[in-house]
Amino acid sequence: MALIELLNVEKIYRLGETEVHALRGVDLTVEEGEFVAIWGPSGSGKSSLLNLIGVIDEPTAGEVKVTGEDTRGMSSNRKADLRNRNIGFIFQNFNLVPVLSALENVMLPLQIRGMPVQNARREAQRRLDEVQLSDFGLHRPDKMSGGQRQRVAIARALVTDPAIVIADEPTANLDSKTSHHIIELMHDLNIREGTTFVFSTHDPRLLDQVKRLVQLEDGRICEEEVRT
Repeated sequence: MALIELLNVEKIYRLGETEVHALRGVDLTVEEGEFVAIWGPSGSGKSSLLNLIGVIDEPTAGEVKVTGEDTRGMSSNRKADLRNRNIGFIFQNFNLVPVLSALENVMLPLQIRGMPVQNARREAQRRLDEVQLSDFGLHRPDKMSGGQRQRVAIARALVTDPAIVIADEPTANLDSKTSHHIIELMHDLNIREGTTFVFSTHDPRLLDQVKRLVQLEDGRICEEEVRT
């Protein structure tokens, strides 16, 4: 099943009288269970592409379907619901709420969904256990290392059992040892749970682990590689 479909997608940002063509006629399909890296130099359009897949932004032209739904013309509420129920996000700067504990950060998407607190706490603790942070539930982000914060972010992304996890440079701010652990964790989750991962990266260690590489240059897909 195609979870993500982009057809002739363009994205233009207007800065005053200047037009910036971030994406130029991109066609891309991602199937259920894939582990896909979007890579290319800075300014190639990687973040713009992830923002469209994550229904954070809209294309200037073309068609974007996520879990079979055409995102064009969707209301803000419908987009928010689609993201909450089907998409998990992992950011390079973690984007954790500083005044909340690790457990509360992971519970947050479930509480937004309306899940009772006890159930949300149980599910959040299960995900923290999976990322080897069982004893860090009460810690706030400023009391945790970068690798621990990224694992909290992964737990938060997975707590809703999303069809798709989108990761923007997930190892960019981590040391080599921690990066290796994060890569192994995402790879294991992809294999064990069949979670579809789509991420941007410059990290050659992460590129070595993926089964499909999509290279962007000047807003266009210039090369794709599928590994067996």
